[in-house]
Amino acid sequence: MDTVMTAALELVPTLVADRRWLHGHPEVGFQLDQTARYVSGRLREMGLEPRETGPAGLTATVGRGGRTLLLRADMDALPTQEATDLPFRSRNGNGHLCGHDLHTAMLLGAASLLKAREGELKGTVKLMFQPAEELGAGAKAMIEAGLLENPRVDAALGLHVTPDLAPGKVVYKPNIAMSSVDVFRVLIQGIGGHSSTPHLCIDPLRIANAVYQALNTLTATEVDPFEPAVLTIGKCGGGTAANIIPDTAVLEGGFRCFSLEVRQRVVPRIHATIETLTAAMGGRCTIEESYTPAVRNDPALCSVMKPFIEEVVGKENLGLSERPISATDDFAHLGSRVPSMFLQLGAGGLADFPLHNPNVLLDEAALPVGSALLANCAVQWLLLNA
Repeated sequence: MDTVMTAALELVPTLVADRRWLHGHPEVGFQLDQTARYVSGRLREMGLEPRETGPAGLTATVGRGGRTLLLRADMDALPTQEATDLPFRSRNGNGHLCGHDLHTAMLLGAASLLKAREGELKGTVKLMFQPAEELGAGAKAMIEAGLLENPRVDAALGLHVTPDLAPGKVVYKPNIAMSSVDVFRVLIQGIGGHSSTPHLCIDPLRIANAVYQALNTLTATEVDPFEPAVLTIGKCGGGTAANIIPDTAVLEGGFRCFSLEVRQRVVPRIHATIETLTAAMGGRCTIEESYTPAVRNDPALCSVMKPFIEEVVGKENLGLSERPISATDDFAHLGSRVPSMFLQLGAGGLADFPLHNPNVLLDEAALPVGSALLANCAVQWLLLNA
């Protein structure tokens, strides 16, 4: 068995303890005070010096000089209470329902493995502990705060656990691996009043309903049938009582696709649909939006990393995805700046629930595999590029 994997298996009690502490103390967005303190403390215990990089972001380096490989883990949870009966479950109204607690524990494990081999490293490993992935904002904020400089990052590697694969299984897809997403929030301004006098009002809920219906048909008319795309409204409503026409209504949704050309066509049509319908019905609207590009796995980097991954999981456990994943990850902001690779790591088999479900259960057997993957790829990539 590979020596890095052997060492990772020896870390299992620590990996489990880290994961369970993180799981029981989930925080969301950029509000990661307890999480950041915990991660910083663990890094200092290893003899590393964590640095704040952007709001709630942390970085640390192992090794010195040479080329630099960045390893990334996201730390934030979701604003949803989990419904499991785990003894270490969250009780604060938030939940690690996407596996970011495992990601953070895995990168802490990789940090320990790399620190123990620091004298052997032929370059530098930069550890990235990221906030606000679920908001699509954390990676960009850390990049703007200088993440990719001092030392300058030459390539990046990340992973995400999935309940769709057994522990120890890994898949990836060269080129476009995950969708882009445009998230939008629409505030519709009308004129409220009594429900008995609708002619004296401008009903924002009626406008919101018209916009909702129009957006739901947009991809059918604006997207090539051979191009995957989906537009979803996840929040729509407003008002306080049955006999009051409210002043405002809100819609929130997102458009996902894999093609830049599709995005460039559809996003302006989303704006035009919202603005034109709202104006035609007498209202006003404000649109807030954010964009996360598609995750792109650099084919050359994938080819280089493939044997290093196989050293950990075996050739029989590494596979190619036939098609990209329709979910989004803001790791994409790294991939748009440096050659990057993003893996899907199995953590399934405990329950038949998907990520983001309050009942999702992820297998801790994935922890040493993830740590060994990150550490081995870093050691071997630096050796190859020395």
